[in-house]
Amino acid sequence: MKPNYLLGIDLGAQSAKVAIIDYKGSIKGLGQIGYEIKQPHPSWVETDPEIWWQAVVRGLGMALGQAKIDSKKIAGIGISNMCPSLVTLDREGNPLCPAILYLDRRSVAQSEKMIARFGLETIFRKVGNRIAPGTFSVTSMLWIKENVPEVYRKAYRFGHANTFLAARLTGNFGMDWTNASFTGIFDTGGTRNWCLDLVDELGLSNDKLPQPLPSPAIIGKVCASASKTTGLPSGIPVAIGGADSACSAFGSGITETGQAFETSGTSVVLAVCSDQPRFDIRLMNRCHVIPERWLLMGAMLAPGAAYQWFREQFCRYEKDMSEKINVRAYELMDLEAKKSPPGAGGVLFLPYLAGERSPIWDPYARGTFMGVSLSTTRGDFIRSILEGTAYGIRQNMDIVEKDLGFSIDAFHTVGGGAKSDIWNQIKADVTNKKVHVMNIKETAVLGAAMLGGMAAGVYADYKEAVRQGSASPYQTHSPNPRLFSLYSYLFEEYKALYPALKERFHRLHNAPWQ
Repeated sequence: MKPNYLLGIDLGAQSAKVAIIDYKGSIKGLGQIGYEIKQPHPSWVETDPEIWWQAVVRGLGMALGQAKIDSKKIAGIGISNMCPSLVTLDREGNPLCPAILYLDRRSVAQSEKMIARFGLETIFRKVGNRIAPGTFSVTSMLWIKENVPEVYRKAYRFGHANTFLAARLTGNFGMDWTNASFTGIFDTGGTRNWCLDLVDELGLSNDKLPQPLPSPAIIGKVCASASKTTGLPSGIPVAIGGADSACSAFGSGITETGQAFETSGTSVVLAVCSDQPRFDIRLMNRCHVIPERWLLMGAMLAPGAAYQWFREQFCRYEKDMSEKINVRAYELMDLEAKKSPPGAGGVLFLPYLAGERSPIWDPYARGTFMGVSLSTTRGDFIRSILEGTAYGIRQNMDIVEKDLGFSIDAFHTVGGGAKSDIWNQIKADVTNKKVHVMNIKETAVLGAAMLGGMAAGVYADYKEAVRQGSASPYQTHSPNPRLFSLYSYLFEEYKALYPALKERFHRLHNAPWQ
């Protein structure tokens, strides 16, 4: 009998989750603390890392209170984080400026200069990914160097959110391979180390980069100062952890070639596991948290944020009612969507409210409703957002299946969006795949805890961790074959919409009122 508990921490864009988990993957306590992202200028998206730390400390207190355990029983700690989330740290691990999040687009000029200088194909061959502003954090590093050189000079380490949290917990600096994959200066499919020649050509200092480590690696142990602030005993081993989608894959048991999962949060990501670095430049490609595995990811930037935007702007009734009857506003919105027929009354939605990543890679693309008529209802708008997200998943899935040769008959779904039955069914109907809903939605924090268990020796290896601790399906949505032809017709219209509007998007970006 293994008596010890594990601690998982997940730093998301809008909240921190802290969970106490036993070695069988049962969540005994979960604390979630929300915070706001800041947008001080158009296209800027940032957060003060100190807010993350405060949220983790508060969330830990909540989780321990729910679990009713002594913190001395925690055997290991693992970290998950949104990615990328560039932090600039001094020698003590204190942030020198706000963290630049993956939604940020301030570094478009730096991205365009890199592409013009090296070419997308050359960058892809070196690092296993393309380059895009904010999406790969090297462009944000270059923006800091060019626009706030005093911060760049003072920087001891650049890292991502888990670099900051690991430094705060242990006093040591590092970055795991899954996060490093999305810096744009890391050899993802080869050496799994920094591309120092590229770093040098960009004029960046390689001594400002943290050591790249495998996700289960012990970055250090809880130090005295962290113990004093958190109440955790000194000496607990801390795994450097991984990016949230990779931790979610681990927590969902996605470890073998061809297994797939989809996570719906602020972003929506389809990820397929591979035992070879079979990369495509239209996808985002990263190391997995486990050895000799990679994740091929169709990563859409902000469909979940688009749904939240619609809730905030057009669903005041649902928000007010949710507070009165203690039901989530999204559940009430789902009821409206169910009043709309498949096809959303002829309304198509492009979910590009913050530009888009996979597969179109255009920071200037914008959200679009097409097909609106005098008969269009609010339910049609809501359903079109859900369907537009599903079309985006299918578009990325086609790359994985038709161009890379994988065969997918089902995928797991996790994250906040997995709570919506209608959204899950729409995804099944649009993709013609079975959608398995997991018994634990918060698989990122679960996967982080499992990495902490590997670091502490609670699990002998990743296979035991998955066998003992990962989530499992509890509900399956099977596709309705009668709807597939309709959705296939609309899917072709969806794919044609962006190419038809691309030039207009770019002209609007350069409009004089911008």
